[in-house]
Amino acid sequence: MNPSTALIVFSSIAVTSCGFLASYFLFIKKEDRLKDMSLGLLFIAIAFRIAKSIFYYALPEISSIGVGLGFFGFSCIGPLALTYFNINHNKLTNLKPTTFLHLAFPIIGFIIILINSNAYAYNMYLLANISLAAYLGFIANQFIIKSKATELSKWNNVLFYALVVLAVILIYQLLGENINAYAIGIGLSSLVIYFLFFYALQSPVVTKKVNTKALSPILLQKIKTAIEDDQIFKQPAISLAQFSEAIDTPTYLVSKATKSIYKKSFPEVINSFRIQTIKQKLSQPEFANEKIEDLAYDVGFNTASTFYNAFKKETSMSPRAYQKEIQEQTFK
Repeated sequence: MNPSTALIVFSSIAVTSCGFLASYFLFIKKEDRLKDMSLGLLFIAIAFRIAKSIFYYALPEISSIGVGLGFFGFSCIGPLALTYFNINHNKLTNLKPTTFLHLAFPIIGFIIILINSNAYAYNMYLLANISLAAYLGFIANQFIIKSKATELSKWNNVLFYALVVLAVILIYQLLGENINAYAIGIGLSSLVIYFLFFYALQSPVVTKKVNTKALSPILLQKIKTAIEDDQIFKQPAISLAQFSEAIDTPTYLVSKATKSIYKKSFPEVINSFRIQTIKQKLSQPEFANEKIEDLAYDVGFNTASTFYNAFKKETSMSPRAYQKEIQEQTFK
């Protein structure tokens, strides 16, 4: 088997393995959507980088597109890895808009490669290597060195060091600048992907399903009491992580339980109870002249726009239209 053929074969198998992992995290494992999505996108980014070799050698007529996509995937590995570790460490349920600024370099580099027909491809890939090294260094300092000995940290450590090995291999491949270096690099990269694939299949953190038997009546009642009786939904900007901490229950169980009880996600449940409280007040004479926005702030909404969107989603009406209708029915 000559180096070009070996490169294409190894690349295809590795890309397929990445595809399986990405599909699992994006479409099958639905316990923690934000975390699983970031991990799925990370494997897609790795697949794009490895697939670049297929475009470059097997499809030379569109190699500039392939090289550009390979660069985009490669330069997204660092930001996506950082996002995944940040979500894990800080128990995030949503991302700040500034997170997406990390995509500026991948997008700009992709456009440069596409416009200049690979003239700057080598330099852009070199910058991507430097960028990945910087991201990995930051991740190591913030999330790996300080991690405690848990099942989650074992998977995170394996993932992190696999990314470090992958980065070293890709640097070797870039600096080699010949077909043999490329073939060896892709072969070694494929081994890293195979290892991650099989480790993921055996890792309880990655593959475990939430045990519905864990949703005991005591747990379900605890959540109902906190929401319905204690009205914790009135706490401004209450998040799944904060609620879970308040009732001393893991986030995945709270998420599963709220889905089981109310047939809605946690944010939808919180907004629903807020809207129901506002609707009750609007039907009472003493609140007839109250500003709707003030009622929204009283039940935990932080902004008027968030309130209006949630209200319309819950009632299919705007707050003012509902207020007018309920007043006509109640006070005529």
